Amino acid sequence: YPVISRRSGGLSIGINLNPDKACNFDCIYCQVDRSIPPAVRKVELDLLAEELRAMVEWATTGRLFAEPPFERVPPAMRQVRDLAFSGDGEPTASPQFPQAVRICADVRRDAGLESTRLVLITDAAYLRREPVWQSLSVLDAHHGEIWAKLDAGTEDYYRLVNRPNVPLSAIVENIQAAARCYRVVIQSLWMRVHDRPPPPEEIEAFIQRL
Repeated sequence: YPVISRRSGGLSIGINLNPDKACNFDCIYCQVDRSIPPAVRKVELDLLAEELRAMVEWATTGRLFAEPPFERVPPAMRQVRDLAFSGDGEPTASPQFPQAVRICADVRRDAGLESTRLVLITDAAYLRREPVWQSLSVLDAHHGEIWAKLDAGTEDYYRLVNRPNVPLSAIVENIQAAARCYRVVIQSLWMRVHDRPPPPEEIEAFIQRL
């Protein structure tokens, strides 16, 4: 799916490996409505490759920008900045993540998108699982970046905001391990919870985590 992304500075083509809406976090700010049963539960890799190639062709030939609402996109924002694993759940929770990374790498290469990044948007809980960890080297070899979620500095606030299935210490350790080898971007969402911003001690704890 195509998105004009402020973070990417142009066109981001999203790959949703979680049409079943499976996620190991239950973040209080999540926009995915899990009260509605998913229309599609299984990712078909052949179809993923076919659709991704078609979307890249639409973008690189300009066909996408003849369609609403993309016809209003300024010319400077029409480059394919990244192919991003981001959808209705945690991408690395999908058993098809390793194959999907290779498909994206092949599409990027075949389309000559040398400056286009492969981006993994992740909660970082499963980064050190062996199939995922091996795939990160493929991601990195194709101008890859890991965008790791870190929304809290303390365990209590982390559980309040992310409602996870792993402790904060595991997330931090996984991010540290990945950052020793690969390019990592920390992404965070700060908000009012019950009309209150994060307390100063939480902000300080977050800074110390960084």
